[in-house]
Amino acid sequence: MQVSKIKRVKSYVETLRAFALGETKYYELVHTDYTGFHNARKRLQDKKVGQFSFEQYEENGKKYFMITRNE
Repeated sequence: MQVSKIKRVKSYVETLRAFALGETKYYELVHTDYTGFHNARKRLQDKKVGQFSFEQYEENGKKYFMITRNE
């Protein structure tokens, strides 16, 4: 018998919705995170749910995203 593992799906939309107004969080960018966050921001802004600013930077060879909810 081979036991399978449950895969957890990232929800970028729900992650952004959880931000309080003016809150800033930092995320390490791995795999498709960059695209996922941008798509989620577009969906939320189209629905007028919130405005988010993103800033990407690199530190010690790793890429990070600084995300702030502006409104």
